[in-house]
Amino acid sequence: MRILSRLVAVGSLFGAVALTPVIGGVLFAFVLLGLFLLTLVGVMAGIDDHTVRRPDPVMDPTRWRNGS
Repeated sequence: MRILSRLVAVGSLFGAVALTPVIGGVLFAFVLLGLFLLTLVGVMAGIDDHTVRRPDPVMDPTRWRNGS
């Protein structure tokens, strides 16, 4: 599904660029540019998060009573 979204994004971007110099094609270019932005958001949302995660500290609810 992500590959299909990427293909739609690339195709709509190329279509928007190709239709821009054509008379009357600017209207379709706006539609294709909007489609590109929507699919770009969808592709970016599907990317996995590869950030370094900090380990969760051990939760001890009585630590404040133990003095540690």
